[in-house]
Amino acid sequence: MWGIPVLLLIGLSAWYRSLIPPFEGPDEPEHTAYIFWLVEKRRLPPQGEAAWKTPVRQEAGQPPLYYLLAALPAAMGQLSEPTPVYRPNPYFPSAAPGNVPDNKNVAVHYPADTRPLRGQWSGIVLARLVSLFFGVVLVLSTLALAGEVWPGRPTFTFAAGLLVALTPQVIFLSSVISNEMAVAALSTALLWLLARLLRRGPAWERGLLLGLVYGLALLAKSNSLLLAPVLTGGFAWLWWQHRQNWRAVAGTVLAAGTAVLLVAGWWYGRNALLYGSPFGLETHCFAPWAYCDSPAQRQPPLAEWIEVFQSYWAAFGWGNIKFAGWVYGLLGLAVLGAAAGLICQAVRHWRRGWMWQTTAVLFLLLALVCLLATVSLEVWMQTVTAPHGRLLYPAIGAASVLLAAGWASLRPRLEMGMAAAMLLPAILAPIWLIRPAYAPPPLLEAAEVAAIRPLNWRMGDLAELLTVETAQQTARAGETLPVTVCWRPLAQSDADYAIFVHLVGPQNQVVARRQTFPGLGSYPTSVWQVNRPFCDVIRLEIPADLAETLRYQVEVGLIAPETGERLPVWDGNRQPINAAFATAVRLESAQSTTLTTPPVGDTAVRLAAHDTTPTWSAAAPVNLTLQWWVAEPVGRDYTVFIHLQDQTGVLTATFDGPPKAGWYPTSWWTAGELVTDRHTFTLPPDVPPGVYDLLVGLYDPQTNERWGEAHHLTTIQVTP
Repeated sequence: MWGIPVLLLIGLSAWYRSLIPPFEGPDEPEHTAYIFWLVEKRRLPPQGEAAWKTPVRQEAGQPPLYYLLAALPAAMGQLSEPTPVYRPNPYFPSAAPGNVPDNKNVAVHYPADTRPLRGQWSGIVLARLVSLFFGVVLVLSTLALAGEVWPGRPTFTFAAGLLVALTPQVIFLSSVISNEMAVAALSTALLWLLARLLRRGPAWERGLLLGLVYGLALLAKSNSLLLAPVLTGGFAWLWWQHRQNWRAVAGTVLAAGTAVLLVAGWWYGRNALLYGSPFGLETHCFAPWAYCDSPAQRQPPLAEWIEVFQSYWAAFGWGNIKFAGWVYGLLGLAVLGAAAGLICQAVRHWRRGWMWQTTAVLFLLLALVCLLATVSLEVWMQTVTAPHGRLLYPAIGAASVLLAAGWASLRPRLEMGMAAAMLLPAILAPIWLIRPAYAPPPLLEAAEVAAIRPLNWRMGDLAELLTVETAQQTARAGETLPVTVCWRPLAQSDADYAIFVHLVGPQNQVVARRQTFPGLGSYPTSVWQVNRPFCDVIRLEIPADLAETLRYQVEVGLIAPETGERLPVWDGNRQPINAAFATAVRLESAQSTTLTTPPVGDTAVRLAAHDTTPTWSAAAPVNLTLQWWVAEPVGRDYTVFIHLQDQTGVLTATFDGPPKAGWYPTSWWTAGELVTDRHTFTLPPDVPPGVYDLLVGLYDPQTNERWGEAHHLTTIQVTP
């Protein structure tokens, strides 16, 4: 039966690995750089500030075990050209939710990099297989630990191993270059050996093996140091059980301590001598996300721990690819249920006087592992931004055993059902999340292209802009507006151009903007398939402090990210288009107002108020503010007329213009809205001084017919 969880992990990991491009694991560029540093330079990378002058960066402070093992295939195979190239995606990360595929890729990928797989690119695949090896060790160690902690319960043992094997984050980390599986596997193996020692009694051979594994765990990652108090507690219980045979206990402890020092002591001693710190953690203090000297800059702890919980179970890529929130809610309920089962079990053991039996002590030690992992991560998050559930993985074997035990305590065989249920998210993750995050956009079929009413715009000689559509006609301040942009590639480019989408208001003010490589980061222009149209849905964040409600223009184009140079835009007649406004959208300000008491009238648009000075001068600009109340939508675009007429009714001057200087036509107004319409103009010099009547109203510019009656506002004194 033990082979089933192992085979599931191997099979699922192969699937995940085939969908995850190079560098898309957390810190995978730095982990990869560490490996090839060892291959090429045959020495350890520098730590501290000097590490940030190398591509290894913060990972230079990591112990070398995983990297040495991962470097062996590349070194033995003498892999050469082509070398892996990490090309950062300048638009990573986007603000899109975790389950929306939008610039989830930290790197820009070209198919020629890995198809066919050759040179040092194959070294990345081989290094990922080392992670899978440790993933298999983790599953086997969890099975062994569960069997040792609670013997005689094969269903419980199998469920604990199955839970680990089907945890989506474990599958993911077993599929990328990372030292997390190494420390998780070795830490769990250590706990199994400790449980075995407490079950079978002291022996120097057992102590030696335990110390050897702990030394390897310390060489995998320094957060395995949290297991030291657990070992101390285990040795104390061993002495209490076998205090009459204290020499055997002392020999066991001495053998374990000697093995730890021989295996891992050199690394921590070297760090202390060379860098003044045995753990290499100071290297992280030079990171942009560190606040070693300013812990007050930390994000709210509750938000960080929610992120920790989610990423413990499933957060792919660089933690930015996730399930919808309700999935983590169900996982939270499952964990709470297991905790309730453990509490009930503890109460039963207490009443029966079993609290100090070996099984109960082992469960207490596993709980201590989880507590110490939580405390150590909390301390670490006070130094750097690190809300990563994978940092709890030295305790994942212990946590999985405790979860299975809690479910088993609630109901027999419940642990099997809960563990098997993890197969569903494990299978759905690559289908719903991972593949869409990195796959290029689907190409349009001929029938889909025929249904598009094309703009016939060309962006240089690179592409034809087929259409631009907003998901809705109105978006409110603080909302996200999806904009569909469809292209027909006409050529490939030597450089990668980015798509820009701007929402433009008066005075060409850009109120919202997005730039992204095509395919939302996954389809650079240098690898476009010529004459194969596709669409992107580009999400724009509307600012919460949007100044006013208007019709904003949607501008689309292609731009060189490095220089900011835009490709020229031509229409179908090869004439240049200066303002590439492809469509428009109504953006509603949060300050939009309505009237509790609408003005009297029967027209769809009614004048509610006005404001101007009683004296106008030909020497200064005139400001007139009108407020229109909208009773119902208007189907046409009307023009505002502003008339000055003398006391005999003769028209002396007129100032006509669209509302909001054309940025908010009446056909876009909505029912119940109060539109503030400001007009600024200058009196003609031939208007003689005197008293005039001021009238305003609306008319149809197509027919010149007035719409409704003219409104007499006030009398105006005109001065020289």
